[in-house]
Amino acid sequence: MDKRGKPGGIIKVVELIDDHTPAFAYDFRRRFGLGLDDLGSTVPWPEVVYLVSVLIRDPSSWLQTSINNWHHPISYEWAALAAQYDLHAQVNSKRKPKLYPRPWKDAGGGVTRKGTPRRDAREILAKARDGGFKWQNRRTPT
Repeated sequence: MDKRGKPGGIIKVVELIDDHTPAFAYDFRRRFGLGLDDLGSTVPWPEVVYLVSVLIRDPSSWLQTSINNWHHPISYEWAALAAQYDLHAQVNSKRKPKLYPRPWKDAGGGVTRKGTPRRDAREILAKARDGGFKWQNRRTPT
């Protein structure tokens, strides 16, 4: 047990090092300027646990990429641009276009459909293009 009374923090980090050594070493060297030999000596283990807890929630880290079996890390901007690309392709295509490739795969072997644009996006954008939305009776807050 570590100082905070939560069991398994250091043990979980050691398991992550064993299972994902290249990704772990890369992220610690690139982000924190630390090698694996610095863990527990230069940086105390409780701090290492905190740093790892942040890395495993960061989609731009190679550690999260390795844990989730993704092909490459992503940024939040990348995810927004991929969703924007998908929406643009859906609105401007007569057929159902393929989604922009994601680094993860779903069980069916294709890209996941979670978070895809609304079904009525074409209709909404068509109305907006044709001036169909009227912004009458809208007042600015005072």
